[in-house]
Amino acid sequence: MFKPLKGVKVLDLTGVLAGPYCTYQLALLGADVIKMENLQNGDWTRVGGKDESLVKKSMGTSFLIQNSDKKSIQINLKSKKGKNIALELIKNVDVFVENMRPGKAEKLGLGWKNLSTINNKIIYCSISAFGQDGPFKNRGAYDHVVQGMSGIMTTTGTKETGPTKVGSPYIDYATGLNAAFAIVSAMHEIKQKNKSIRLDVSMLDTSFLLMANMVTEHLNSGWVPTPMGNEAQSGSPASGMYCTLTSPILLAANNDVQFFSLCDALNTIGSFDKEKWRLESDRRSKQSELRREFQSIFITKTAEDLEILLNNFDVPAGKIRSLPEAVSERQFKERKLWNKINIKSINKDYLVPSIGFKVDENPVLPKKPPPILGSDTENVLKEIGITKDLIKDLRKDGIIN
Repeated sequence: MFKPLKGVKVLDLTGVLAGPYCTYQLALLGADVIKMENLQNGDWTRVGGKDESLVKKSMGTSFLIQNSDKKSIQINLKSKKGKNIALELIKNVDVFVENMRPGKAEKLGLGWKNLSTINNKIIYCSISAFGQDGPFKNRGAYDHVVQGMSGIMTTTGTKETGPTKVGSPYIDYATGLNAAFAIVSAMHEIKQKNKSIRLDVSMLDTSFLLMANMVTEHLNSGWVPTPMGNEAQSGSPASGMYCTLTSPILLAANNDVQFFSLCDALNTIGSFDKEKWRLESDRRSKQSELRREFQSIFITKTAEDLEILLNNFDVPAGKIRSLPEAVSERQFKERKLWNKINIKSINKDYLVPSIGFKVDENPVLPKKPPPILGSDTENVLKEIGITKDLIKDLRKDGIIN
């Protein structure tokens, strides 16, 4: 069992995607993650997703994705007693993660200055749309808004389609990974310097780093990227997408070795004069002609056959797959990225993602199902010395659920 964070306690005051995905990584690594949810409906994602039967049970798909191996408690943080309970919990945790707009945690009495005074060895991680400073700091945002604001959308699509959003909320998930990386790094720093640490993780910052090559090129040379459609970022004349008898195929022949391997592969299908294109300067100046010659050969074969042929010649290539096709292949199954967990509250087995790497050839898999809303409140409060009778009173007064 790879559980390097065993013994680490995390108080998770996050919702939706980026924050919960961050703490999910920590939970998979063995941390004891306590998810603090509101008294009404809990995390908004409990009612998100395509399966209405799960939504009715507050176990929507969007919640199930990233909340295995966590505990759930419900506390009314707008009440004085609720705040005091949260502060008592803070004394006993190593990490606090929140993803509210800057300033809101302070209003709840859960700001950095207050918590670092209560717990002088705490890692306080704030995840927000734009960070804790700058003119945009008080704004809220979601993944697609940040995609537009960061410039990513102007590099996708084509001149005809205009700016195009990336399909999945990649920035949310990348921000979650970025925050988890920051937290684990801070744990090492605390061991060395024995002090509390403030972490500031921004969705906009993450989106810029996801396109670091373009941002760096622009800042240093003034170059402005344009929509690239399905062409390779490298700009190599031989790389990109080609049509076949079946689905399109994408390939990368960026250097001379790959280019001439591609030529040799094509010569097993038809006749291709690689001597004509020996100079890269000719390949670049006559790129349209080169691509037409390639296309005339690609269109005679299926994408499936071409993928095998090109990879046999060490030319990176892959046909475009639908999601059902991609996850039905042996490669997906043998990597074991998704694990089946029995979730009694919905009376079914459910596939949820694991962490994104293997350890000693084994995947790091979740073991416990995502928690029922508020199911751990009583046990967690008992751990910090709150008696059973007081818990009853707190529940009666609407402080906990």
